[in-house]
Amino acid sequence: MKIQFGSLHLDGRPATPLDSQTLLGDLCQKPAELSGLMAEDSVTMLYRGQRITPEEDFENQPLRIGWYTLTWDGRLDNREELASRIGITQLQSTPDPVIVLKAYIAFGKSVFADLVGEFALTLWCRRTKSLLFARSSCGARTLYYVIDNNQLTWSSDFAHLVRVTGVDLTVNDAYVVEYMVGLPATNITPLTRVGVVAPNRAIQFNRGRLTHTEELWNPSRAPFLEYRTDREYEEHLREVLKDAVRVRLRSKRPVFAELSGGLDSSTITLVADQLLRSQNRSPEGLQTTSCVYERSTTCDESPFIRVIEERRGIDSHLVHEEDLRATLGLQDPEFVGLPNPLHCFPGRYPTIAKSMAPFGARVLLTGGGGDHLFWSEANGTPIVADYIHNGGLLRAHGECRTWSHAASGSYYELLLKRALPLALESWLPAKSRYNRPKLPGWLHPRFQERLVSLTPSFTGYTSWRSTPSKRAQVFFLDQMFRYLGCGFLQEYNDLYISHPYSHRPLVEFCLGTPVSQFLRDGETRSLMRRAFGDLLPRKTARRTSKGLVDESITRTLQKEWSSVSELNQWQVCERGYVARPILWKSLTAANLGVADQAGRLFRLFSLERWLRSLRHVRPDVTPEPSAA
Repeated sequence: MKIQFGSLHLDGRPATPLDSQTLLGDLCQKPAELSGLMAEDSVTMLYRGQRITPEEDFENQPLRIGWYTLTWDGRLDNREELASRIGITQLQSTPDPVIVLKAYIAFGKSVFADLVGEFALTLWCRRTKSLLFARSSCGARTLYYVIDNNQLTWSSDFAHLVRVTGVDLTVNDAYVVEYMVGLPATNITPLTRVGVVAPNRAIQFNRGRLTHTEELWNPSRAPFLEYRTDREYEEHLREVLKDAVRVRLRSKRPVFAELSGGLDSSTITLVADQLLRSQNRSPEGLQTTSCVYERSTTCDESPFIRVIEERRGIDSHLVHEEDLRATLGLQDPEFVGLPNPLHCFPGRYPTIAKSMAPFGARVLLTGGGGDHLFWSEANGTPIVADYIHNGGLLRAHGECRTWSHAASGSYYELLLKRALPLALESWLPAKSRYNRPKLPGWLHPRFQERLVSLTPSFTGYTSWRSTPSKRAQVFFLDQMFRYLGCGFLQEYNDLYISHPYSHRPLVEFCLGTPVSQFLRDGETRSLMRRAFGDLLPRKTARRTSKGLVDESITRTLQKEWSSVSELNQWQVCERGYVARPILWKSLTAANLGVADQAGRLFRLFSLERWLRSLRHVRPDVTPEPSAA
C-alpha cells in the first residue's frame, strides 16, 4: 500500500519536527521501500510506499519542482501521451509523479481532467500558500481530511487520520443509513468531522480556506458511438478492455487477479493471459486467487473456477472456507477504519497476501465494476423507456413482453412502474428514482425518507435531457464509483488493489454504446458475451447467475447466535437506526435458514461491529451518540 499524509497550520505558524512525529504515529514501525518528508513554512508532507513499477525505482516523494511539492498515490495509464505533450523522452526512468507535476506546471489545473488512471494526489504551492487535493473518477485511491484546532490534516488512511488527529467521533447519520441500505455517497464519511475528497473532484485550499471544488470528468461528454455492424462494437470493446488490463500489468513482479468464476473476473484473467503470451512473456506472470466454499455449497464457484484453470493450464491459489474465518465480529472489535462488510471475512485478504508473498507480488486485479458497465441485471426497463421516449409504442410493447418474461416479472409493473417513470425523467428534471433500493423492514421509520443520495453526483444530472437508457446507465456508473471508491479495500496494507473495469476509456466506450448492444432478446451482457465468446469457455460465457454468500452468512449467524440475541446491547438499536422488534424477527428467520435478508443483515453486522469499535479509538473518550 502507498500512503500520503500531512498537515497545514491554518494560522500560519511554522511546521516543526513534532508535527512529522505526530503524523507518522505507528506508521514508523511498518516497513516501506520509499519514504520521504517535506516541511516548510506551515506545511508538512509525508509519503510512504512500495515500489511496484520499474519506473518507481527512480521515484522520490514528496516530489519538489520549483514552487511545487507533490505526493502521489496512484498509477498513470496515459503516461506516454502526457509525456509527449511536455517533451519527456526517457520514459523508462521517469516515474509517474514527475510526469504529472511537470504537466501541471505546463498546463495548470485543467490537466487533472486528462489524467487516466487510479490516483489521489496532494499538491502544495509555496508561492501562493495553496493546497490542492485531487482524486480520479473511479475513486480507487482514497484521501480524507480533518480541519480542527487551526490545522488541516489529511491522509489516505482513514483509521490513521482518526487516530493522529484525535477528531471528534460523532457518527454521521446520513452515511450510516445509506450504508445499511446500499452504498453511501462518496462525498461523506461515517464521522461528521472527517471530510473526504470525493472521486472525480479537485478541491483547493487557499491560505487555509476551502475556495474551490471542481468536477474533473463528466459522463455527459462521452461521445455517442454509432457503428454500422455489431462486429465493430465487439472489436472496439476487445481493444479497450485489453488496454485496461495491459496498463495494470506494468509491474516489476507477477500480478495476481481475483478469479471468482464469474464472467467479469474470468474475462480479466483470460485477457491478461492472452496479453502475456502475445508479448512472449510467461503466463506465470499472472497468478490467480479464488475463494471456495467446501461447506456452504450454494456459495461455491469451484466448477467455474476449474474451467478457467484448465483453459490456462495454471492452478489458482485457493482461499478455503476455513481460511476466510467467517464471523460477525461483535466481540470487542478493534477499530481498523471504515465500516466494512469484508470484516465479516477477516481471513480473506490476509490469506491472499500470504499467497502473493513468495512471488513478491503486490498488485491484485479485481472484476469489480463489470456488473455496472455491462448491464448484468435481467431488466429491460431502459430499452422499453427508450422506445416510449421516442414514440415507438409498438416496439416498447414487444420489448416489455420479452423482458418481463426473461425476468419472470409482471408486464404491467415493468411498463407502468419502471419504464414509464424513467421515460418521464428524461423530459422533466427530477431526482432519479430508478432502481430505488428496497428498504429493509427493520430500518427505523424516521430514517426511511432520508435516503438523499439517489441522484448521481455528476454536475447537472437532473437537468440532462438525455435518453432514458443513458440516464439509467449513469445511475449505474455512479453506483460503480461508490463501490470502487468506498475505501473498503484500502486498509489491506500488503496489497495494491486495482480495477480494470474502471478504466476511463472503457467507461466512455460503454457510455457511448447503445443499450441494445448490452441487453438483447432477453439476454444480459450481450456485447460482452459476443466480444469474448472465442476466449471464454462456453460454460462461462453462457452462465446467467452466480453464487452468493448468503448461506455462509446464515451459518455464521447460527454459530454465533449467543452474541447476536442480546439486542439490548446493540449500538444500532441504542442510536435509533433500527426498530428492535422487526430486527429481531429478521434475525430469528435468518437463524432458521431463511436467507432472503442475509445480504442486508451482513451489512448491518459490519456496521454494528464498527460502532462498537469506536470505543477503542481513544479508550478515555466515549463516542458521542448521533442526533437520532
